[in-house]
Amino acid sequence: MITDLAFVLCAGLGTRLRPLTLATPKPLIPIWNRPLLAHTLTTLESWGVREVYLNTHWLADAVEAFAAAYRGPLHLHLLPEPDILGTGGALRNLAPHLNGRPFWLVNGDILFNVRPAALEDAFVRSGHFAAAWLEPMHGPRTVEMDYAGRITCWHSPTPKVEHTYTFTGVSLLSAEVLRYLPKKQSACALTDLFEGALAEGRFVQGALDPKAYWNDAGTAERYAQAHRDPRDRPDLAHYRAGAADPQPEAVCRALERLNWPAEETAVIPLGRRGSSRTFWRLLRGKKAVMVIAYETEGRAENARYAACAKALHRAHVAVPAVLADEPGLLLMEDLGDQTLTPALVDALDAQDARARFAQGLGHEPESPADAGSEAAHEPCACCGHTHAPPPAAEDACGQKAPPSRALSETMALLAAFHRADVGNLELEPPFDAALYAWERELYERFAGALSPAAKAEWEHVRDYLLAEPSVLLHRDFQSTNILWHAHHPAVIDFQGMRRGAAVYDLASFLYDPYESWSSAHIECALTAYAQASGSDLAHLRKGLPYAGIQRLMQAIGAYHRLASVGQTRFLAFAPVAQARAAACAETLGLNALANALKPGS
Repeated sequence: MITDLAFVLCAGLGTRLRPLTLATPKPLIPIWNRPLLAHTLTTLESWGVREVYLNTHWLADAVEAFAAAYRGPLHLHLLPEPDILGTGGALRNLAPHLNGRPFWLVNGDILFNVRPAALEDAFVRSGHFAAAWLEPMHGPRTVEMDYAGRITCWHSPTPKVEHTYTFTGVSLLSAEVLRYLPKKQSACALTDLFEGALAEGRFVQGALDPKAYWNDAGTAERYAQAHRDPRDRPDLAHYRAGAADPQPEAVCRALERLNWPAEETAVIPLGRRGSSRTFWRLLRGKKAVMVIAYETEGRAENARYAACAKALHRAHVAVPAVLADEPGLLLMEDLGDQTLTPALVDALDAQDARARFAQGLGHEPESPADAGSEAAHEPCACCGHTHAPPPAAEDACGQKAPPSRALSETMALLAAFHRADVGNLELEPPFDAALYAWERELYERFAGALSPAAKAEWEHVRDYLLAEPSVLLHRDFQSTNILWHAHHPAVIDFQGMRRGAAVYDLASFLYDPYESWSSAHIECALTAYAQASGSDLAHLRKGLPYAGIQRLMQAIGAYHRLASVGQTRFLAFAPVAQARAAACAETLGLNALANALKPGS
């Protein structure tokens, strides 16, 4: 055994696995009913490791709580990162604790089972410098290795050709590696160190293990696949341990209703969300079901969730189907975890790929400025109208214009929601003066009091919204509540739906503090919604900043309320919401309100 020390990286944001990682740090996402980090520690223990350092940043309190509750033989130490530093920067914090010792470096968000001897042998061949476990599959980090097993390139320009491999995120390093940390930057990648060493003629030795298992569970698809891998695989045996452990009462009820044996079912806790609801995903082979346990005391809307879903489904609105409905328990169709934003990003990547392909054929894509007036004013693929696109497909903020179909379908979904006929379904009370006032009071109670002048201007906002035509509102139509399933959007978390102004939902989406829509995005979305709903586009433009003020004040108040009960992570979104609310107020000439809403006011 070369070392009994390990460093597990736990600081990452886990953005590709959202919304699961909004409430749970990725290293604590459960795999076969046990936190991923717990599996990693069990593996390291079997390697002879006795001392483990964990860096923390995103949802650090959750990792700290896990470490405090840990009762195994390993000694756990925490290295907090107020600012995320990347792998290389994190190693800078580890350096004072090494005392010249080699150490294992393991990504905290991977599933793996590899023989340590494979890396230890490679470490010796490297001159006791560094070894990295490689897989002959194609993932996000493609490297090149020569015939002697030395890694000669850390960012291969030709992935998927001979002698290219994927770096798994598991390595055995000497303290000497830290000598190659960039001296003038605190945040850096691990490959920065390795490339610095390569420039001086030092090589990291690649290690291969044909009997190993590796899954970079960075997306919802790969995370789900981990639970669907054959149960009899020996390389997954330690992940299966405890799979049939006793489950919460709600899960037991769900299994009984489905007639699924517990020992054949993966139970994936997804944590709690608003309205006192707890979520699980059940996986059995290729079948997946969502289980929702809910409370009704003080949360009457929860009891209406199933009825709302059924009514929306009958009205041909894309929502998860209800599979079973019992007091305090729902079984729902599983539409996955991919929200709208990754779908938009994927579409943008596809656009970029097509552009690069065209360039490779010698067809340089024309910019609007070069293409003449006809090309510059082609009908927008999103809304069908002719308006000049920003230069180079970007707006003044430098953001790319949105892919057409995903955005237009989302606006069509919202329009369908607004006109849905739900019959005599019992709804939450409609937006009225009292509810608008309650949202303002939420802001004042937790975020800051408004001056009499600012309150007077807010009353102007309220009166405008009260005068708007009433439609069936979702009330929380924002990015994490829009799923992208089977190449189409669907909406969840509609239990609070009620009647109100359509622009409230539009503002929830277009001023979402979790996202960054450009002016081009907003214009295309409004145009697409106007087409789908038959609304007047100019009127939507006029009403959007009024609704933006109201909605964002509610969101800011909610973020601060959550922070008051320990959920401080939401405060990161408050400055964005404040800046956008203030901008909306400035647009309307409500200067007292704008000054009150500005960040730091």
